[in-house]
Amino acid sequence: MLKKTPIAIAVATLLYPQMVLADDADATPEKQYERIVVTASPLEKTALETAQPIYVLHGDDLRSAEAATLGETLRNLPGVQSTYYSPTASSPVIRGLDGPRVKIVQNGLDVADVSRGGPDHAVSTESSTAQQIEVLRGPATLLFGSGASGGVVNVVDNRVPRQALDGVEGSYGARYDSVSNGRSAAFDLNVGNGDFVLHLDGFYRHTDNYSVPSFVTPDGDIDDEIDNSFTEDRGATVGASYFFDRGFAGFSFGRIEREYGLPGHDHGHDDEDDDDHSHDSGHGHDDAFYAKMKQDRFQFISSINNPMRGIERLDINFGYTDLLHEEIDDGFVETAFTLEQTELRVIARHDPIMGWRGALGAQISHQEYDAFGEEAFTPHTDTDLMGVFWIGERTFGDVTYELGGRIEQVDIKSHGFNTLEYTPASLSFGLNWTVSPMVKLSSSLSYSERAPQANELFANGAHFATRTYEVGGVYDIHGDDHHDHDHGHDHDAEYELELASRALNKEQSTNLDFGMHFEGDRWHVDTNVFVNHISNFIYLRNTGIMSNQLNSEIDLGTGHDDHGHDHGHDHGHDHDHDGGLPVYQYAQQGAELYGYEISGRYVFNSNWSMNGFSDYTRAVFKSGGNVPRIPAQRFGVSATYTEANWDGTLGFVRYLPQNRNGENEQATDGFGLLNLNVNYYPGVFAGQDLAIYFKVENITDELGFVHNSFIRDYAPLPGRNVGLGFRARF
Repeated sequence: MLKKTPIAIAVATLLYPQMVLADDADATPEKQYERIVVTASPLEKTALETAQPIYVLHGDDLRSAEAATLGETLRNLPGVQSTYYSPTASSPVIRGLDGPRVKIVQNGLDVADVSRGGPDHAVSTESSTAQQIEVLRGPATLLFGSGASGGVVNVVDNRVPRQALDGVEGSYGARYDSVSNGRSAAFDLNVGNGDFVLHLDGFYRHTDNYSVPSFVTPDGDIDDEIDNSFTEDRGATVGASYFFDRGFAGFSFGRIEREYGLPGHDHGHDDEDDDDHSHDSGHGHDDAFYAKMKQDRFQFISSINNPMRGIERLDINFGYTDLLHEEIDDGFVETAFTLEQTELRVIARHDPIMGWRGALGAQISHQEYDAFGEEAFTPHTDTDLMGVFWIGERTFGDVTYELGGRIEQVDIKSHGFNTLEYTPASLSFGLNWTVSPMVKLSSSLSYSERAPQANELFANGAHFATRTYEVGGVYDIHGDDHHDHDHGHDHDAEYELELASRALNKEQSTNLDFGMHFEGDRWHVDTNVFVNHISNFIYLRNTGIMSNQLNSEIDLGTGHDDHGHDHGHDHGHDHDHDGGLPVYQYAQQGAELYGYEISGRYVFNSNWSMNGFSDYTRAVFKSGGNVPRIPAQRFGVSATYTEANWDGTLGFVRYLPQNRNGENEQATDGFGLLNLNVNYYPGVFAGQDLAIYFKVENITDELGFVHNSFIRDYAPLPGRNVGLGFRARF
């Protein structure tokens, strides 16, 4: 993307994060920005036109923020942090919620991986080949189902071309990071003759272990790198679309392969073994503990304008995904996860009805999940989902009202249990009010329900990557002092795992969100405040007991007719190998989350501007106590200098101490990160638009621990990093 006038780009980055500068240098301010549509919405709206807070990372901002994982790419956005299972496997945390409450989709369809079931599982999508990434903060269940009760991240790429093309266009780029000796490259190519467009893209990434400031591990060792944090990723996609008078139809096939280390894991290796590990992915980590993931993904997309009377546009989105995730220790496959998913979404945008423009949709998906091996702590499970929804809007003067509703049926089947059936429903009301050309107000009130996922229900086994033993919600733990949390536990006591009389209930969330956008001549402010009341909140509770105290052998023929258990089915595990892991159980109780996001910019002149942001989430149980693993409050400030063909930003982000801890959870100290970004846009050479990106992250080499990480004390944030990259478009 070529730079335009300095004053325009100074305002554009934060003022209109969902827009990029148009090609018309002489355009009026009203025409100065190209409209970037949020593709997650079928009503073709920008982020400023929706009642729900949405951030769109696009263009040079996306390229500058690009990292090895989706969580690390997005973690500096207001309201978004990451699970941080080291830089190798980090997924987004939105307003304190992650995992099964944050839906990750690619071009509108579920990414279909196992990342929602554990923080050590990488997300099977790629930022380097994305065109834009859309982050919907707060419930988005109307469009994407109950798994989106905390938010949605939609990674948008061009693997199925949506625009006709006559000629050739594309891009390529590469980058280097010193903190991990990381090298990566990516390209995309589109070739068309007007009616037919062919797309190709690919990427490659290789990193060694990440360097960190010297720290003492819980085992008493002194480290200056995160052991087992190497990665080697590759992927390629081919797609094609045919364009006709009323629309287009296209398909794509892509494969993504990832090999990445799993830090914080101890399977009995001694220090001498660890010293011998060479983490050059692909040929030198046979004796390390790492994950190997392979995913094949087929997608068909079609859009037809005016297919019948009363329908403005019909969108069809179908995907089939086959994934294999293996965890390898000492060269042997210790655990394997397989997932096969088929999903269909059909959305019809209808003509206005009584002044309401809207869209009616249906979603059907079938997922088959299985696990084998030592860490197969969740049994084979089939999950079926069928949902229908409607969203609409109508404008009265300066106010646009939004309405929507959804109902779905979720069936979860696992061997030895009767089918668990849930019927989540969602309703939403919102408004956008243009108070004046300078002030816009937005508000939304939503009610959403979430069905528990299979691992939340049926887990029963050691999860070594998180150093925990997980127990699902269909079980009860019985022992003499199991409920005596205030006075600790007798470590010689024994506990029995038994089937509960009922499974976990649906989560029920009522969310109120209020936002204000103020745009002045030289400054602007965006604020959002939210309150989220959740009944039957599902969370992993640290029971305070150890797995070697737990007898987990279960006879599924014990007469619990509610679950329909078969005799002889055994979920027992040998705990001798795990050294006594802390037992975490999926439990439920009422919770309340509230907080804010605020960001702003002041433009001093055509060269200098200042930015600031802060975000905060407070999460408490209604019965008392704190929700565990909630990210720390942050404050950030930066100064930007802009010229016609380059800009530089020096910024500082302060993470406050997090001492509002959950049960059996330790506090985390605060820390600050000082970063420098310099972007250079030399212009067009040989028909190619070139951009060069330079950055120095964590300039002071500060030691920082992520509070919500399961392996916090084994994996600090990376140390000082010097990065260099470029992107060329033609």
